[in-house]
Amino acid sequence: MLEPTAPPPSYHIRSADLPLSAFEHRLHHVDRANHRYQISLGDSTGLTKTATSTTLHWHSYDDEWMYVLVADAGATLLVWEPSVSGSGSESGGVRKEEVVSREEPLKAGDFLGFKAGVVRAHALRAGTSEMVYLVGGSRVPLEVSHFPSAGVRQVTDSEGNGGSWKAKDEDVWVSGKTAPKGVERG
Repeated sequence: MLEPTAPPPSYHIRSADLPLSAFEHRLHHVDRANHRYQISLGDSTGLTKTATSTTLHWHSYDDEWMYVLVADAGATLLVWEPSVSGSGSESGGVRKEEVVSREEPLKAGDFLGFKAGVVRAHALRAGTSEMVYLVGGSRVPLEVSHFPSAGVRQVTDSEGNGGSWKAKDEDVWVSGKTAPKGVERG
């Protein structure tokens, strides 16, 4: 048994003891107007199957979940589904101006689950005070994230070279089909 004054082992984080300086201020990589303070508890313990995000998005291969710990009356989940909104296509290719999300109220204790490959873009809005939530996912080795309101897709390689690449939706086309106007095929 550990003494109360001994630091916890690497697999155990006492989040209540973390200083505010442990939280990193991050701007979203697609839409820099979205920002958050976060700490990756999974990364801190060496886990590799967790993920976070805040801009309206959906994933091709990663499942994602969120559990709301603290939320005020104005906290909302923003959701956009092309088959429900009547815009876009099931593949997620849609013009930015067609993306209009609906708002669903959130409260502490809500659990949200987003299955990989389902075109259901989502984001959280805190309301008038901060919202605190846990987020996780499957964190597959190669992922495609879709950001319909920004008109961007991002491919992330969490193994291999460990990089990510962004492409505007207007520059993405199905192999073997005609390239978008103004884009030359290599």
